[in-house]
Amino acid sequence: MIATVVAAWPIQAGAQDPGAVPNAHHEAARIISAELAMRDAGSRLQALAAEKPVGLAETMRHELAIASATFNFRQAARQEELRVYELAGYASVESAVIPLLPSGVQGPLSDSIAGLHSLYILAGIDQYYLVNVHFTHPYSDAAPLASLRSYYREAQNLYGVDASYLASINFIESNFGRVNGPSSAGAMGPMQFLPSTWKNYGNGGNIMDPHASVLAAARYLVHYGAPYDMRTAIWHYN
Repeated sequence: MIATVVAAWPIQAGAQDPGAVPNAHHEAARIISAELAMRDAGSRLQALAAEKPVGLAETMRHELAIASATFNFRQAARQEELRVYELAGYASVESAVIPLLPSGVQGPLSDSIAGLHSLYILAGIDQYYLVNVHFTHPYSDAAPLASLRSYYREAQNLYGVDASYLASINFIESNFGRVNGPSSAGAMGPMQFLPSTWKNYGNGGNIMDPHASVLAAARYLVHYGAPYDMRTAIWHYN
């Protein structure tokens, strides 16, 4: 999820394992459990989307069911996220857990951990197990996953900027819209634009709107060389 922006940065140091490490089989079981819970919640949401409730009582029941399934999906996603951060701190456990996972999970999880390692390197951290992650922003503060993905794909189709870059920037700048500013420099919104810059790239939209912000970010990146020179474009973004 975050590996793309920092993929060009080399991993220069290995993780250091302290004496006590998580159990590989327990970690794998938790990841598989989270994957199954997300799959079940996703199937439930798809089924609910096909329903057409009639009347106030049925509409209320339908809305509550959607809220419950959405909560279950996000809780499972948070549990998997915790496992990813845990494994990112322990190289030997990561190498033992990956083969225990379903094949469709192994690649994305490895890429996510590599992305975290790259971020740690940028922060000058080479002993990954020392990172103490705090989750202070609930998932409900961010736009729904399906909506965010549609914004990234729309921007990619319109401007040629790969959706993964936009998702990575959205994560790094505001934790997918959960930290909307203003920053110490005055940047605002999900993609952290200065108001003066927004005037040039926002096309009259709302700086706090995730849809308008993602499209504006793509326009900004194109102005500075994307999609052909992403390194320069991202350098200007930062």
